[in-house]
Amino acid sequence: MAFTYDGLIKELKQQQEGGLIGIHVPMCSIHYIEYSNEAGIPYEDYPTIQAYIRKAPYQEKRDVFESLGFNVLYMTLSAIKVIHFVEGRADGAPKEPSIDDAFLNNQRNVFILEVNVGFSDSLYFVIEYQSDDPLANYTVNREKLAEEKARKEKMRSLFNRTKK
Repeated sequence: MAFTYDGLIKELKQQQEGGLIGIHVPMCSIHYIEYSNEAGIPYEDYPTIQAYIRKAPYQEKRDVFESLGFNVLYMTLSAIKVIHFVEGRADGAPKEPSIDDAFLNNQRNVFILEVNVGFSDSLYFVIEYQSDDPLANYTVNREKLAEEKARKEKMRSLFNRTKK
């Protein structure tokens, strides 16, 4: 993965769909070793992702992306918290429209970057950038999205009839 502004955006535009269940915002994953090499994180200070998570200051983690021209909206160790934030269900998350809805409506260019070491530890960043070229045009299959919305609406109507 090219760890530059243009390199990350190019990588994202090749994504075919969202990265986490229930949301449409694309996600890229990068192994901690590659991330630390690309970001210039000193191995002596943070030899493992656990050390980086525990010891690196919050602002230092943000600066990795903000120095490239991105805006870090959220950072967490939990995929569930990322989903809740993007859906507008977390404290401090935009609600109307949610980040996911704004992304789908081409109002925001947002992506998730997961820094991991296999399946055990991950650090998630929700990152935004400014562009007149909507990322959703590259990553969202509008036909599948329409089918998904129709299916959800049908289920909603079925459940509403059984409640009466």
